[in-house]
Amino acid sequence: MSDVDPVSYVKQEDTVIFKILGTAAAEGWPALGCICDACREAWRLGGKNVRRRAAYQLGETIHVDFGPDSYAQMLEFGLHYERLEHLLMTHSHADHLLPSDLAYRHRGYSVLPEDAMMTIHGNAHVEARIRSNDLPLEDCFARFEPVRLFKPVALSEGVTATAILADHAGEEEAVNWVLQREGRTFLQGNDTGWWPEPTWEFMATQTLDVALIECTYGPNPGGEHHLGAANVLEVRDELSKLGAITADTRVVVTHFSHNSGWLHEQYEEFFGPEGIEVAYDGMEIEF
Repeated sequence: MSDVDPVSYVKQEDTVIFKILGTAAAEGWPALGCICDACREAWRLGGKNVRRRAAYQLGETIHVDFGPDSYAQMLEFGLHYERLEHLLMTHSHADHLLPSDLAYRHRGYSVLPEDAMMTIHGNAHVEARIRSNDLPLEDCFARFEPVRLFKPVALSEGVTATAILADHAGEEEAVNWVLQREGRTFLQGNDTGWWPEPTWEFMATQTLDVALIECTYGPNPGGEHHLGAANVLEVRDELSKLGAITADTRVVVTHFSHNSGWLHEQYEEFFGPEGIEVAYDGMEIEF
């Protein structure tokens, strides 16, 4: 073991940490330049009411989405992006993908280990946006792997990832990710409305240990492209009917818009009696 590069080697443990790096919708919260009551209160209260754009990291080598807050999240949470081996992209929207920051992996901007290589898993729109920088991916220590819906892909740290079809970004095939490791199953389910039928059929074959469900609209109605609080309960109940959610499943809501008007405490007041947790930036879930 002594001849293994400590930068690229990641020790296998019984559990790894799924870290929620951002819990806001596209504008962030407080939103850029916004003077609405929800943003003013977030400035005043701070803490869990301050939300960056959605992104996640599993262990040290797997990352989900790479948006405009990626650099700030790296600093805030002490992340080592040079160790990333897989970047799972949900879709190409600007709050989830900032290609120019990925380009800073290029020689001349950053020094990465010579054997570093990150595989980017995404749809055709993601690939087009990344390649629009006119920098060869190989020079950025990266390669691209097209997403194949409902086909499991083996990643690092003993994780298998399966892309499922989301109801979002109608011009492209947006996805959510089902992650599996050591017999445990984790759903990353933000940026979607009510799933298309093929996804519901797939979810009927799963038993979730953790279900991360989006709640962009809060008390307002949703259902297409994003969900509101009432829709979250409908999704939870449908997953329960299918057997994907059991009494042991940990259900967590995330991806909140300041336009919902609800602050963190109000989300907790609604979801607490339902046994559902409310995510915040920096929340860690063992997986």
